[in-house]
Amino acid sequence: MIKVNYYPSENFLNRYEQKVVTEGLIPAFSAMSLKASKIDKQRISALFTDQFIKDLVLCDANELYEKIFIIYDKLHELSERYCLEYYLKDIDLDPSVTSMPIRKKTEKEIIKAINKKVLIKLRLLSNERQSIYLPLIIRKMESAVLASDIKAQLTSLNSMKIGNHTLSDKIKALYPDWVNEFVKVFNYEAISKFFGHEITNGLSLDICPYCNNEDIETINDKGAETRPDLDHFFPKSKFPFLALTLSNLIPAGGRCNQRYKRDASMLGYVHPYISGITQEILFNFNFMFDEGRSKDALDITVNKLNNDLDKNLELFKIRANHNKNNVKDWFIKLDERYQLLLNTSNENAEEILNSKDLIRLRLDVDLDKSPTKEQYQKLKIDALNFLTGRSYDIAD
Repeated sequence: MIKVNYYPSENFLNRYEQKVVTEGLIPAFSAMSLKASKIDKQRISALFTDQFIKDLVLCDANELYEKIFIIYDKLHELSERYCLEYYLKDIDLDPSVTSMPIRKKTEKEIIKAINKKVLIKLRLLSNERQSIYLPLIIRKMESAVLASDIKAQLTSLNSMKIGNHTLSDKIKALYPDWVNEFVKVFNYEAISKFFGHEITNGLSLDICPYCNNEDIETINDKGAETRPDLDHFFPKSKFPFLALTLSNLIPAGGRCNQRYKRDASMLGYVHPYISGITQEILFNFNFMFDEGRSKDALDITVNKLNNDLDKNLELFKIRANHNKNNVKDWFIKLDERYQLLLNTSNENAEEILNSKDLIRLRLDVDLDKSPTKEQYQKLKIDALNFLTGRSYDIAD
């Protein structure tokens, strides 16, 4: 939700490159390629050159999609093994098929026709990419005769397309050793212990950028050291080659990282190092009819922005997390302070509303605070604008 500016120092980048790329990944790729066939070794070496590995680790956030496309479109077995939803992205399947009625004869014929079209596309994809898992899926779909079985297979395929499918150990064992060992090349745990605190200190975030709610301040005092989770925007379970990429590491609250986001692929979502909420009105404040201006009567709603940020707002439960009691209490107090201000002379009210310092002292809104440092800052600015009819901007 919140745009984050991250500009690591040249000194840090040099040390990170030395540790991660020179001492870690380049030797690890050499060792992994020993487990590959001659042809696969040539394919791996052709893509993962020393320069490409360096670029992969140090690339900007706006280059992450490009890296995903290059790797998964050249080494298809990796995408089939780790991110089946990407592998199947070109297969058209209407999700409504999962709830399609199949009682009538015409309905049964429709779902059979859908299955036939999907099978044609799956066979083409499997032949083109020499799939390992896909032929097993195709055989199951081909063996389905009853409309109920066909619907079950299409429902299963839909789960794969939206990322809600986990390969069994039996299926994973079908892949070459180098494919299964690929995830071990990118040893995030070791690197996070070495650089984790330095990364979060460098970003200096006090509030989770996904929700602008949860406290994630890094503490460096001896004996009390703690830092927030470093979330992989594109999860390392589905994009293992981005596990050590700096622009893929986002300090985040445990709730957003571990409960809301989890292993969502994040394809099509907004990356906080690229963009975020700015000056557009996001929050509205509504009181239920005839209930008075009380906390229980207040409903805080979230506007549709009609862009990819809407997906972020839904994923991270922004409306629910901004309708909490402490937020509503704050708004009611702001409303009371503002109404009291209006009851003074108009000249005094104008003087206060034209001064950042007086707004901070009298209305408890600090216009100079960035949402990376202030909890619910976007909501606070929107609330102030809602009550005053003005257009105060959110600070960078």
